[in-house]
Amino acid sequence: MINKLNKFNINKPNFNPALLRLPFMAGFGIIAYIIIWPLLALSVIQFGFHLFEGIPNARLVSLSNQFIVYLLQIFDYLSYKTDQKPFPFSSLPYKTSKTSKNSIKTKTKKKAKIKT
Repeated sequence: MINKLNKFNINKPNFNPALLRLPFMAGFGIIAYIIIWPLLALSVIQFGFHLFEGIPNARLVSLSNQFIVYLLQIFDYLSYKTDQKPFPFSSLPYKTSKTSKNSIKTKTKKKAKIKT
């Protein structure tokens, strides 16, 4: 029985590293499943803001983007796109800000003022 326990020793050259990755994949899969539900709730709340105020809430957009970036980091690890483990084993990802519609409109207005 002791020989069977030594069979999967990490220090042995025939150790399969996929066995070490499996518990991380299972754990991050569960975390992704848990995170999807608050993200769906945020989208329903965001719909309410859009319905009653006419514009999306900027803070909820930012929070949703953080959830999405973290989910992408998890899915990259689960699909073997990267070997880097997601947060908390690495840094929390931050999404670079894209140009929003408001900033595009502001830039367009500034260009129109400069031309006239």
